[in-house]
Amino acid sequence: MLLVHNILGRYDDKDFIGRIRDKVWITASDAGRRRLRTVSGAGEEIGIDFSSPNWLFDGAVIHDNGTRVLVVARQPELVMVIASSTITPEQAFQIGHALGNRHTPAEFHKDEILVPVTDTHHLTARPIHALGFHNIAVRFEQRAFAVSAPPSGTAAREHKFHSHLHA
Repeated sequence: MLLVHNILGRYDDKDFIGRIRDKVWITASDAGRRRLRTVSGAGEEIGIDFSSPNWLFDGAVIHDNGTRVLVVARQPELVMVIASSTITPEQAFQIGHALGNRHTPAEFHKDEILVPVTDTHHLTARPIHALGFHNIAVRFEQRAFAVSAPPSGTAAREHKFHSHLHA
């Protein structure tokens, strides 16, 4: 088993140009774990053992043998999508409070709020529907979540990450 202890950079860094990429599929819920056991797309067993919290972002290089790099890839997962283009600032505050009160991770992208579905569709949407807003559109889709950084509402956001994570 290959042991990985740190993130080496991004797959598009000049140091990794021309290398064969072997993807390591990581869910958003596993991306902040310090220790993780997984398998690469080519079947190599990998043990991830970070000494401090880190974020396995999409495109992170976790191993380079000079020919091949192991690259983190985010798996699409079921998320609740809340269209935010029609909500007022007060509604946005109430939605944030409803999600934060349950420690629900969320991401804001352009005019959408993404929330991972960790239970059923109904249970995930319940705090939003309970607000009684009639102008809010909620749908469910398969999307990669927390691709580049920890989502809002997670303890992982409080940790300091290496500068190349935010490049």
